[in-house]
Amino acid sequence: MAKSLAIASLQILSLLSLASSGQSRALFTNLTVYVHEFRSGEGQSIFPVAGLSNVTWGFNQFGTVFVVDNTLTQSVSVKSALVGRLQGIAAVASLDNTNIELAETFLFTDGKYNGSTLEMKGILIQSMHVNEVAIVGGTKQFRHATGYITFETVRTTEDYITVRSNLHIRQDI
Repeated sequence: MAKSLAIASLQILSLLSLASSGQSRALFTNLTVYVHEFRSGEGQSIFPVAGLSNVTWGFNQFGTVFVVDNTLTQSVSVKSALVGRLQGIAAVASLDNTNIELAETFLFTDGKYNGSTLEMKGILIQSMHVNEVAIVGGTKQFRHATGYITFETVRTTEDYITVRSNLHIRQDI
C-alpha cells in the first residue's frame, strides 16, 4: 500500500513537473502610438455623459464620466498614418479632482495588428507629466496580453491634446 502510494505520488509530481517545464514562452512587444484627443469643436472625441447633479461636468469635477473615441496615429502629427482608435470610459475618481480612472481599449484598425485590441485599466494622475496604467488583456494578435502603458503628454492646447503612448506588452504563448 505504501509502495503504491509512493509510486502514485511520483507520477503526479512527474506530471506537474512536465506541465510547468516551459511548455509556454513569453513574447514581448513594444509599440509607440500617439493619441489625439479633441475636447471641443467639429472633431470632438471625448464627451461628458454623466456626473453629479447641480455641478458643471468637467475634467476637474469629481464624478464626471466621459466616453472617449480618440484617434491613434503612427507619429506625433495628427496627419500621420492612422493605426486605430482609443475607445472607452474615463471618470474623475478622486474627491480632490486630481485622478481620472481609465477603462479603455486600444483598437488597431490598420497594419500588422489590424483587428486586434489591448485592454487597459488604471488611474491617470492629471498633475503628472508621465502616467502608467496596466494592460489587462487583449484579442487576436494580443491574446493573453499583460504589461503596462506609459502616457506622456507631448502637446496640449485648451481644446487638443497629443499623448505618446508606449505599450509594453507581454504574452505567454
